[in-house]
Amino acid sequence: MASVPDMEASAHGPRGGDALEDEAELPLPDLEPIAPGELLRAALSVALDANPDPWVLAVSGGSDSMALLHAMVRWAPDRLAAVATFDHATGDYATEAASLVAAQARRLGVTVVRERARVAGATEAAWRDARWSFLRRVARGFKARVATAHTRDDQLETIVMRALRGSGARGLAALAAPSRVVRPWLGVSRAELKRWVASEGIPFVDDPMNEALRFLRGRVRHQLLPAFERVAPGFGEAMLAVGDRAAQWRREVERLVDETGLQVLANGQRLVVPVQALEATSEAGRAVLWPALCARVGVTLDAAGTRTAVRFTTNRRVGAHITVAGGASILRRREGRGEVFEVRRPERRVSAPSLWTGQSEALPLRFGRWRFRRLGVEPLASDAWCVGLPAGAPVVVRRWALGDRIRTAGAPAGRRVTRYFSELRIPVLDRPAWPVLLVHDEVVWVPGVCRGLAAPSRPGRPDLIWYRCEREFD
Repeated sequence: MASVPDMEASAHGPRGGDALEDEAELPLPDLEPIAPGELLRAALSVALDANPDPWVLAVSGGSDSMALLHAMVRWAPDRLAAVATFDHATGDYATEAASLVAAQARRLGVTVVRERARVAGATEAAWRDARWSFLRRVARGFKARVATAHTRDDQLETIVMRALRGSGARGLAALAAPSRVVRPWLGVSRAELKRWVASEGIPFVDDPMNEALRFLRGRVRHQLLPAFERVAPGFGEAMLAVGDRAAQWRREVERLVDETGLQVLANGQRLVVPVQALEATSEAGRAVLWPALCARVGVTLDAAGTRTAVRFTTNRRVGAHITVAGGASILRRREGRGEVFEVRRPERRVSAPSLWTGQSEALPLRFGRWRFRRLGVEPLASDAWCVGLPAGAPVVVRRWALGDRIRTAGAPAGRRVTRYFSELRIPVLDRPAWPVLLVHDEVVWVPGVCRGLAAPSRPGRPDLIWYRCEREFD
């Protein structure tokens, strides 16, 4: 039986000295250098095959992103939906860079979308948030994916920055984490891109912020990484390997999340997942699943938020909720298919009135996140989302108050509205903004909840004006 080859012998040849000497005398074949651009074309081809949607290119004017623009025009023009460039309003460089991108895109026959920040941000986080808000809007408009020019060097810097901040496996995946953002250059070095840019004479502008040491990325790039490499040669490659393993781990976690039965609702504002999917796993498993679930609706859980969510999993009280990560909420509620956890993104601030007064002929079109719609036909009498009001009745629409009572057929003496909320399992988080409608100072309708005896919504009355009220996110 043949023995298993020794790892060292396999790597370095047979152990016999003569054989080793003979091998050393063999001439090495001449290897032709890879032409500038060949590696880029191969990397771009792989990314295009893996991401068949149209792309919106995020182009800043620097050498990496200008290389991406020219590469797409040359090798995949049919996949290029548009170029998006954002002027951060931070000075002459930002305006010059955006102007260069716009001029080059037009010269190359590519649609370009340019935007300037109304207010200049003061931090890297503020710049990033403003830029990504713009890029996502453009991508939605073109029904495309955002493609960036992040390189292997950017990935290394990001991994080191996150390690310095104490990130776990999710964070250490860095730019290689599963995402709808396409990064075709992530396996390509910055030096390789610059070699092609120089050979092609592609115009670009250098961002002075790349040299600034007052930002962490600048210090990592120019001070920490060179120092680490001097002390521990191969440090950069080792950190990139950590990032690769973390990214693979994240892909496996995402597959598990897909199997939980989650649903993303309200255009990505909310997520529901069966309670059983989290209760059936261990505490360590919940610590992995909760951040991945929240990320599906753009909520980032920090370590404290993750611990809070893990503890909340075992709170069996329906209607309970917690607040995490900048105002996002997790609540437990019951619906048709059983108990679910619901994750909600922090709501956009909407100018919501606390009071509206008028006549029944013209209820407000909007009341905060609620819409009133006048109906042309009489609805089903049992539909609590609809009400009929007599013509000329004075109407008040306001937010629900804790002491509100309503007289109904089941409770002619009056009953607290909060009890109806509880019976219908309406989450406590939703109640404060819920509208109630009053006629002659008496509560006559709580949309979707109950209608009062004072609401003369008897079918067949021709003088009634019928309305339907709906929540905006539904």
